Amino acid sequence: MATVSALRKPKVTVGSLIDQLHTIRSQKRELAVREKELTTEYEATEQQLMALMDAEGVTKSTGKTATASLSTVQTFNFIPETGFDAFFAYAAKIKRPDLLQRRISVPAVRELWSMKGAVPGLVPFEEKKIGLRDL
Repeated sequence: MATVSALRKPKVTVGSLIDQLHTIRSQKRELAVREKELTTEYEATEQQLMALMDAEGVTKSTGKTATASLSTVQTFNFIPETGFDAFFAYAAKIKRPDLLQRRISVPAVRELWSMKGAVPGLVPFEEKKIGLRDL
């Protein structure tokens, strides 16, 4: 028969949680390496498939486990050096803020905040994080 002490869960300590975080982080790093390898392999195979489909003049084909279809989507890049400013001015002129995605560059704002003490429209907040190092 099990004793009462044997049925209790192990005591959670700061040290045990640090060790658990370290183990999980190591596992995530191993997965990240494998993910990078798979992404490289996937992209190479995808390029090979696109080239073969183009050469054969097909836009859809089927294997034993999946079907692939080739499509084209129009996307945009800024003209080097002048494009961003011209586009931003144009979006402001025609009152189309939906042409832009709103995102703060945290490192740049952090630097500006440290120099100016405030940035219009922004309020800082403290985000707590755990730093973890191998022993």
